[in-house]
Amino acid sequence: MTVRKVLIPTDPFEQPQFIMCRLHYAFETAFNNTLKLLEEPPCNDLNNFLGYCKAWCTTLISHHDNEERIMFPYLQRKLDFAKELEQHKNMHKSLTAFLEKVALARKDPATFDPKGMAQILKTTEDNLIAHLHQEIEDLAPERLKVFTGEEIGEMMSLVHKYVMRHENPVMTLPFVRSHTPPEYKSWPPLPWVIKKLLLPLLVLRHSGYWKYSPHSMN
Repeated sequence: MTVRKVLIPTDPFEQPQFIMCRLHYAFETAFNNTLKLLEEPPCNDLNNFLGYCKAWCTTLISHHDNEERIMFPYLQRKLDFAKELEQHKNMHKSLTAFLEKVALARKDPATFDPKGMAQILKTTEDNLIAHLHQEIEDLAPERLKVFTGEEIGEMMSLVHKYVMRHENPVMTLPFVRSHTPPEYKSWPPLPWVIKKLLLPLLVLRHSGYWKYSPHSMN
């Protein structure tokens, strides 16, 4: 069956919310997936599973870094995003603790503590999910219209440049693609050469991680 692709909005006021919605869907999906897998973890494939856990957590932290350095300061000129910053601080304590357990278990599998890892996620679950949903609402097109379309376009251009300079493509792009459902695969927009030639190489680097992802790369 042919899947009808949802196209990326061309309206500059709609793009930030659309993109944030797709990213937050990926993070929430990976969060729920990780929590479920921790109930009966694949101990015979522990390094790859822990790699998947790390990919989710580090990509989320990197996304927050992008927001804090570029998007929020830009929006803060005319809107209040202080509560989003405070939510980040609260979540990062748990995310850092989770990554520490992942790193320890990768170094010494005998220390693998799935119940402890799950507990860390559960303690931040309400804050994390609420934040992911609230931030999408706060980027509603009508709210952004205190800016001009040109200003929103400038902000998105700055965000894109920051992502290109600072994101780890070996981790981020495969993570996003494998947590994006088929109907939304028009995003992120990938030139043919990246989609057909570069992406398979990026996926290959950590191919064992992505077997735990819920969606295919294509």
